[in-house]
Amino acid sequence: MHSDEQSPITIREVAQISGVSIATVSRVLNNSESVTPKTREKVIQAMAQLGYNRNAVARSLKIRTTKTIGIIAPELSNIFFMEVLESMERSLALHDYTMVLCSSNNSIEEERKKLQVMVERTVDALVIIPVSDEGKHLQHKALEQIPTIILDRKIPSLNFDTVLTDNLYGVQQGIKGLIREGFQRIGFLGGSLHIPTANERYLGYMKAMQEANLHVEEEFVFIEGHMDQKKGFSLMHRILQNPNHPQAFFIANDMLHLGATTYLMETFRPEDRPTIVFASFDYLSYYPLLQFCHYAVCQPLEEIGKSVATLVLRRLQGDWSDFPQQIVHTPEIRGKLHTNTWVHLT
Repeated sequence: MHSDEQSPITIREVAQISGVSIATVSRVLNNSESVTPKTREKVIQAMAQLGYNRNAVARSLKIRTTKTIGIIAPELSNIFFMEVLESMERSLALHDYTMVLCSSNNSIEEERKKLQVMVERTVDALVIIPVSDEGKHLQHKALEQIPTIILDRKIPSLNFDTVLTDNLYGVQQGIKGLIREGFQRIGFLGGSLHIPTANERYLGYMKAMQEANLHVEEEFVFIEGHMDQKKGFSLMHRILQNPNHPQAFFIANDMLHLGATTYLMETFRPEDRPTIVFASFDYLSYYPLLQFCHYAVCQPLEEIGKSVATLVLRRLQGDWSDFPQQIVHTPEIRGKLHTNTWVHLT
């Protein structure tokens, strides 16, 4: 037996202990059907006895595959991203692929650095949720050889497969719900228009207001910065400084929504809280607790993850027949009844 200070166990030593050739040990490691069950068992027992660990890095250099899929996300605190990635992981694991995940921290420079890290790790494929509509740094020479999927945010200048949600449809349906309740003054909480999803959801808001012949009050339309919880908290504070604020708002994502709700619940006692109604993009498990929300745009997270994984696997198998493919998922709209029970509206 080797101590921790000694060099790693080699395939030659496994062969010697098990009484077979190096080639036979290699066939066992590669699950070759040409090895008899008895011989396979002898080799496995020898590996266990010696404490042999397969050198996955060395093997990947030899067979030019690492069985890893690189994921670059803007932030790891975003529950939407994590739920989609969990769905992807379940599908990819069935084919023995492992995901390597990192965050770009909503920075183009960090996104560029993490992309280089993934390339150097020789991942088999990449799934990128871009920080913004800036795509020049993603025209990386190495990506010509690495199947790459752009998730959630479309960048028109890039020639990649994309998996998206119909943002315009989702926002329009949420706005229509508020209008059916009688609201005519409807504000909007979003993010920088350089974020593709933020831009599309803003356009959906503007189109819905125009179609309903409703006036857009610019002082209550917020389209700046990243769409995170801290931003939602501060925006709701700003809104309530104006006593003539609208009573209804469309909020562009779950993190902004959570921040806005947190501000209202922490700042006011239940009997003193202002009358505010939200429609929001994204529906997650805790939505029944968000008492100001009447309508939620529900993205099919499981299906989105599965479609990304399926597309990745097809490209890795050499099927490029429909490249570049754009898959667009249609969200459902859920509404809250007076009983606080959520129901599917579309």
